[in-house]
Amino acid sequence: MSQRSLKVWMGAVALGLAAQGAQAGVIWASNGHEYDVITAEGITWTAAQAATAALGSGWHLATITSGGEDSFVASLLPASPASRSHYWLGASDAAVEGTWAWVTGEAFSYTHWWGGEPNNSGNEDYLAYDFRSGWGWNDAADTVGRDYGFLRGYVIERSGSGAVPLPGTLPLLALGLGLAGFAARRQRQR
Repeated sequence: MSQRSLKVWMGAVALGLAAQGAQAGVIWASNGHEYDVITAEGITWTAAQAATAALGSGWHLATITSGGEDSFVASLLPASPASRSHYWLGASDAAVEGTWAWVTGEAFSYTHWWGGEPNNSGNEDYLAYDFRSGWGWNDAADTVGRDYGFLRGYVIERSGSGAVPLPGTLPLLALGLGLAGFAARRQRQR
């Protein structure tokens, strides 16, 4: 790698790190928690849960425990999407049908189900925001994105604040740092 290409490459890595550090969620003043909406067309709830856990730093799929929190989080979603849309939240009744539980273990006492929901139509075990005439809750199958095409992403939450890693940047960063180390060793050998 030439000295010039190494400088260009290192600049790109620096910009990538800056963008990653600048990407942060929105803090709700009422509880001090940070929230972010992740766009991931067609993702399953289980994949969204795994991706959120992989972020570390206390991130989890969002849990909604009050009307105020529900209104705040719903305000982060598109105001009027062009078509029906779903975004995963952090609750499921997969362990015991009809017994909904938040991924954090918090009490599942507040709800905002659409009329007739949850209905478990087609083994629906996962909670999603569902846009109809506004944002409400719907139980959905893990494969709703693949089966119907209106799963748009998921909402994440954590207490405190910090940067939200951009999807796929950590493996690229590790590769980039490895290449930088290789190039630096190669320069020393000359």
